[in-house]
Amino acid sequence: MKLLRLTPALKSTSAPYNQFSLGFKETIDQTLFSLNAHHDVEIDKKISVSHSNGSIVKAFFTLKKLIQINKYDIVHIHNGLTGVIFLIAILPFNARLLNKTVFTLHNSWHVLKSRNKFLDLLVMIFSKSVCACGQSSYDSIPNVVKFLIGKKIISVSNGFDHERIDRVEKKRGTIEHFSSTKLKIVCVGVLNNTKNQIALLKVLKKTQINAEVVFLGDGINKQKLINFSKSISRSVDISFKGLVSRDIAIEHMLEADLFISLSKGEGLPIAVLEAMYAGCFLILSSIPPHIEVSPPRDRCNFVQLANNDEVIQSLNNVISNLREIKMGRHKSKEYAITNFSINNMLQTYMKVYESLKK
Repeated sequence: MKLLRLTPALKSTSAPYNQFSLGFKETIDQTLFSLNAHHDVEIDKKISVSHSNGSIVKAFFTLKKLIQINKYDIVHIHNGLTGVIFLIAILPFNARLLNKTVFTLHNSWHVLKSRNKFLDLLVMIFSKSVCACGQSSYDSIPNVVKFLIGKKIISVSNGFDHERIDRVEKKRGTIEHFSSTKLKIVCVGVLNNTKNQIALLKVLKKTQINAEVVFLGDGINKQKLINFSKSISRSVDISFKGLVSRDIAIEHMLEADLFISLSKGEGLPIAVLEAMYAGCFLILSSIPPHIEVSPPRDRCNFVQLANNDEVIQSLNNVISNLREIKMGRHKSKEYAITNFSINNMLQTYMKVYESLKK
């Protein structure tokens, strides 16, 4: 099977690369096209890569050439913009590829900007098959959009690669990413309004807990968050480490006591799945995607975003029960594998691919 995969940016946190391309590297001949260059991730040699260095015009001609010289069985689109460029590039002589096109909606609909909703909708209408990355993502799609798409949309639950986490754990040795013996907290995600890191900082400003908090990720709110963090009690050590490789993020999860996400919206968050398997206790905002993950009750607290007292109480509960929490790191592993194994996700997508290949 020969597959063309389209994504806007190839980063160390990229699901199209980490979950999909790496997951299928042994079974599918893949070409991964990225609108932007890939400076922060080393691509597996079994995967062909092409990019247009941020140029939409170059993307059009690059895709047109790829389509002309390759006979792709499947085209998998992971983003509305690259999808629209692809739709234009296949005209007029390769429109047959529409019957071999899969689109994955990687987020909840309400989280998308208006422009991205429009672009995603266009691609969803013309794609042969549409997959939402979990039931919450599927449920978030407005009825009018579902009416336009018809019956070709399905829910496919995200999966995480537990074998990768096992490999990272075996090779990390004595590496330590936290510098203190305080409560170790890790937060992973783009630093923006949706991921809502400011909510955690505002809670920390109201407490006097002894903790070390590490933020992994980059984004438009980085300087704002750094500035705000300076007003927080010195009993809380806060660091912003920027965008790191997936393996480094996993190393932090394996070391941390607590993973916190007070996000306002998600698809089905891979980082939460990884942190759950890595043994972190979880404090999660009670949004549908987090509830869909539904970690074991004794390994997670759900909190209302509008209620700072709930977050503070959850933090205090973790501190009061930290010894038991550390001893129970293994409790979520079997649940995570059973319900969110990447193998389950890949098997479902392979069935989708095979149905379009006929």
